[in-house]
Amino acid sequence: MIPPLPSTLNFRPLEADWEILAHDELAELGWEPAHGNEFTPGSGHRKSWADLILYPDLREAIERLNPALPPDAVRDAMDHATRVHSKDTYEENRAAHRNLVEGIRSVTYTDQFGGSHNPTIRLIDFTTPDNNTYRAHRQVTVILGEHNRRFDLVLYVNGLPLAVLEIKRGGDENSTLDNAHAQIGWYVSEFPTAFRYNAVVLLSDGITAKYGTPFTPFEHYAPWNLDEEGKRVDSFREPAQKLALHGLFAQARFLHIVERFINFVPSKRMKRIAKPHQFFAVTRAVRAVRKAAETDGRAGVVWHTQGSGKSEEMVLASNLIMRDPLLLNPTIIVITDRNDLDDQLYSTFQESEILPEEPQQILSRAELREELTTKRTGGILFTTLQKFGKTKEERESGTDHPLLSERRNIIVVVDEAHRSHYDALDGYARHLRDALPHATMLAFTGTPISEADRDTRAVFGPDIDVYDLKRAADDGATVKVYHESRVVELILDGKTNPERIDEEANRITDGLDETERQRIEQHVATMNAMYGAPARIRDLVADLVVHWEVRHERMQPFVGASETGSPGKAMIVCATRDICVRVYDELLKHHPEWHHDDPAKGVMKIVFSSDSRKDPEHLRTHALHDSQRKAVINRAKNPDDELQLLIVNNMLLTGFDAPPIHTMYLDRPLKGASLMQALARVNRRFRGKEDGLLVGYAPLTEKLQAAIEEYSAADQQDQTLGQDLNRALDELRNEYDIIDAILRDGPEWRELLAVPSKTAFIDAALAVAEYLLKSKKAEDVKQTPWYRFREHAHRLERFFALTANAANLAERFPGNPYWRRDIQFFVEVRAYMAKLDAMDREARGLPVARDVELYLAQLTSAVVETKGVTDLFAEAGLETADLTHLNDALVAKLAQSKTPHLAAEALRRLIEKKMREVTKLNIVRKTTFSERLQDLMYRYMREQLTSAEIIAKLVELAKEIASDHRRGERFNPKLDWRELAFYDAVADHGTARELMGDEVLATIARDLVTQVQANLKKDWIARESVRARLRATIKRLLARYNYPPDQEAKAIDLVIRQVEHFADIWSKDGRVT
Repeated sequence: MIPPLPSTLNFRPLEADWEILAHDELAELGWEPAHGNEFTPGSGHRKSWADLILYPDLREAIERLNPALPPDAVRDAMDHATRVHSKDTYEENRAAHRNLVEGIRSVTYTDQFGGSHNPTIRLIDFTTPDNNTYRAHRQVTVILGEHNRRFDLVLYVNGLPLAVLEIKRGGDENSTLDNAHAQIGWYVSEFPTAFRYNAVVLLSDGITAKYGTPFTPFEHYAPWNLDEEGKRVDSFREPAQKLALHGLFAQARFLHIVERFINFVPSKRMKRIAKPHQFFAVTRAVRAVRKAAETDGRAGVVWHTQGSGKSEEMVLASNLIMRDPLLLNPTIIVITDRNDLDDQLYSTFQESEILPEEPQQILSRAELREELTTKRTGGILFTTLQKFGKTKEERESGTDHPLLSERRNIIVVVDEAHRSHYDALDGYARHLRDALPHATMLAFTGTPISEADRDTRAVFGPDIDVYDLKRAADDGATVKVYHESRVVELILDGKTNPERIDEEANRITDGLDETERQRIEQHVATMNAMYGAPARIRDLVADLVVHWEVRHERMQPFVGASETGSPGKAMIVCATRDICVRVYDELLKHHPEWHHDDPAKGVMKIVFSSDSRKDPEHLRTHALHDSQRKAVINRAKNPDDELQLLIVNNMLLTGFDAPPIHTMYLDRPLKGASLMQALARVNRRFRGKEDGLLVGYAPLTEKLQAAIEEYSAADQQDQTLGQDLNRALDELRNEYDIIDAILRDGPEWRELLAVPSKTAFIDAALAVAEYLLKSKKAEDVKQTPWYRFREHAHRLERFFALTANAANLAERFPGNPYWRRDIQFFVEVRAYMAKLDAMDREARGLPVARDVELYLAQLTSAVVETKGVTDLFAEAGLETADLTHLNDALVAKLAQSKTPHLAAEALRRLIEKKMREVTKLNIVRKTTFSERLQDLMYRYMREQLTSAEIIAKLVELAKEIASDHRRGERFNPKLDWRELAFYDAVADHGTARELMGDEVLATIARDLVTQVQANLKKDWIARESVRARLRATIKRLLARYNYPPDQEAKAIDLVIRQVEHFADIWSKDGRVT
């Protein structure tokens, strides 16, 4: 006899357990918990199933927060806050957010004395968080048309649904955060008005958790992994769900995030929400500015690595600074050291809706002096450092830079603060101080300030916040970048220093005298001679073309490509503008079709600074006007544009953000911060991109090592940027060996590949997929070959995309001439598995994660040399995915399949899909068929059924399901789908069917439909009294037909559940439809 289990025994948590844990945690944070059924339409709270707003809470908040409003104005405010103006979910969300943070300004009223009023009506009290009503509802039903969903958790502030939490179970292989994100995408498309006020979406499986907005791509969702002081917390110390709940939904912080850390970019239809490192950095920076404005004016330096959102931090900080009453409506001056950087950062500010004022770009030194001399308050001014230079007369006379303003409420925000730009002795930093002696200085930098740059800290102050390379990569804010050395030899004499020449050649010549200009032009000529020798350009371009053609094909499964777009993009960095043109012309010889005269077309473009008055013809040919240059830059950012190669000299190497760029070909001797800034152009997150690649045609290894020594200890150890490609080669070989070991007990796939047959590759791949699918039967699926193969094959493909061009790649597979074929084979099998997973989710009515959709869409990758993914239904013997074509001959064919597990799996998925179609509104049949299918698959998993037996039984079940919707035709009169559902509800219990007969039960079903529809009220789910009357009606009807008393209670419960299932189409606005 098995002893009873102790009551204290803990079982693994289910999805509902994680949901309840989150609900309880929110209650501890002050959110009033409740079940969604208590607040359904008809309860007096929600007006319709598609609308989540709690109207009494909202009305009460408007009255409380705006006590002077008369009743008519309250009604008008309610109407404005809740009315939907369009079907555009993004624009509705944007308008609703304005209502939240700015208040409602469209309501006017006349008081008793005839005075007209147009107040700002507040919906939320952001100043006093306790002055709001907070609710956390779980299992909230939302219905619109045929769509019927339950949101796991909805968080309300003053009746407005500001957050949605989608909770999954960590132990389920299919319950991933990316699948949860896909599910949110479905919800947004199905219920656009439900997300009108949504500010935050949190995805969690308990173990991992990430947040974003309804419009945030999954790769930009972020974990909240910081404690209350902004210090990182390791995931093994605290569950990610708990960290996220406390980080995001502590009430004061949540309101602060909603009010000041959400930024709309309408031109790109983006909604940005600050990541935790941005939230704390901006908060600390504003605090430092406030303190510095009262003391020495040195706020400090924010060092956040390139690609981690530094420009957005500058926007958010500027917004908070301008709105801070202690800073007395300050003027902000944003300074960069190059015109192209000024344009890029200005565009970032200009497109941001969060700012209280439009930024203004200062185009001349005279305009800058005029603005700063006359302006007294406000304004966001953009300028370059050089405009703080002296005039020719001032330089010749030796006078100081003139005083422009003695105001203390001027905040200077500097991008990339380093000594070379801000020499405090006799450079621009000195001029800044002369011009604005009482201004407060705040600096942002993406690279660390070296020990040699002590003057920078003397000017700006100490570090405010540090977010290094490793943390950014670990958090998923950026990706790692590997370095592949493909040096093309330089012919140098012993006296030539290419690094010094490059620095000199790159200096801006405006303002220099003729002697200095000639010296710099000589340096340019020297660079042209060294790096631009015809033979060297020929060899470099020949190698680059081959490398890029392989690289961009390998990256296709990760970044994707539309019919008109490209599989990611690359930058080619040349030593001079002349060399840019020479490289372009050489590329033209290989691919003349890549050229187009129109800047808006063509596969390759050059972007460099130009001077039409002085440049020779071959440079003027590629010169672009400002609008044309911006168009090309936007093409580089657009993944659906055909542009692939962006050729540059000194422009776009800092501050340029184009996430589709995954490869940089660098043929210029950069070093230090300049090298690391350039390298970071390929570290942006984009779709499935997990790595960037730097291909060095100039010697870079030692320079990379020297540059990384200025970074944190963790960065030096991890080498997040510039990691040698040999480490990726090591990873590739390691993944190959792991996969080989996983398949050791499977079919002899190498022997199958060696069979002289046109289908050998496909046959072998199917055999392996069959073996892996069979292994999935184990209860702990994450330890199965199926799961492990899928994970390691993904990593194998990732590292192969990085290393496919490496000269020493074959050396990692000594004695194995078939290694490349093996890698292609493993990738092919992974493709089959991805398709199986997608089919499985579709069969169960679940959304397919975006990365899986992308991968399946890109299976024409050159890595897979067969004709894409074989149709698994066809391989299983099903020519079409249709259950109506099943016959004895086909059953026999399926039973004799070489891959019976695949055949059974294909059948199961077809059955699940058809079952959802046929039984979606009939809970009895849906449950019956689902249980029968689960039982069959369980018996098969336990090897109680052979492959032939499971296929036969699945076919039998499939035929029954396919004909199920016709069951009502055998009754006289026929039962429609509603009556049939109630017939099943009363016929499903004990001896009822045997004692009463089908016709009597059918009559009961018809009367049930009539009676329930006649008595159903709008608020029946929410009000227990209404449910009690409904139960009494059903009970009287069953008694009238002498329904077996011992089965009556179960029948009533099942009928009530069936009525709940019909709620969306049987109860709208209090009327039956």
